[in-house]
Amino acid sequence: MTIQVVKQTFIENIYKNFYDIISAIGGAHSVFYDKIFPCMPDVELNSLASYPMIILETPQVDMNQFDFGKNVSDGTVNITIYTTSAKSRDQLMDMLIYALETNKGVFANMNLHQVNFNSIITNEVARGKIKVHMATLPVIFKFYSQKTYAY
Repeated sequence: MTIQVVKQTFIENIYKNFYDIISAIGGAHSVFYDKIFPCMPDVELNSLASYPMIILETPQVDMNQFDFGKNVSDGTVNITIYTTSAKSRDQLMDMLIYALETNKGVFANMNLHQVNFNSIITNEVARGKIKVHMATLPVIFKFYSQKTYAY
């Protein structure tokens, strides 16, 4: 369930909105059920059961003055997918991009605008006997808020 992004809790609300949209991929049988983390989990990741997995990082924001009455926060959320095959990595990345693309209206209703994607970064690493395929999708956005004035 998406929530309105407000200035008082905008980092938390931005994260929650991205989390809700990503966790809904695949509906009731989501491939990401219990597999979305804010950072690399402190568990052994050398078994096939550990994958697929998503790291949804904390939003990084930069506050700028937009006009006399508003500020704009330019932000980035990095989403990284870890899988055990290049094919499943690409399929899950397509699902992720589609979910984010088709929810731009939802993001706008929650005060997140101009949600777009930067280039995808892919890589692969060996974890014991498992080859892990990774893809990072940097998502950029803007959040407009009322300026806080000092008196």
